[in-house]
Amino acid sequence: MPIKNKEDAQRVLRHVSDEKRFYCHDGKILNNLYELKNALEKISHACYIHHVTEEKNDFARWVREVLGDDKLANDLAKASTQKEAAIIIKDRIAWLQDRA
Repeated sequence: MPIKNKEDAQRVLRHVSDEKRFYCHDGKILNNLYELKNALEKISHACYIHHVTEEKNDFARWVREVLGDDKLANDLAKASTQKEAAIIIKDRIAWLQDRA
């Protein structure tokens, strides 16, 4: 879903309900985009590759299906490294905050 207004930006940045959390392979539980960015900066490479392979990208899917940000999901799906994914999210958070 495209971000068209302040409410859309706030929706993407919000804390999700308990049933929509992201559960990392290493046990971390993510509730929002900020926590996803922090997790990508700190999780092990093994945890990252558990969630991101050539066949799937659990982070991009969560961003699309739960947070509703198709652009960010597409950009994450194209990221070639864990570090690049964290930077993409950091930049998107800044963009969203400017609109929220």
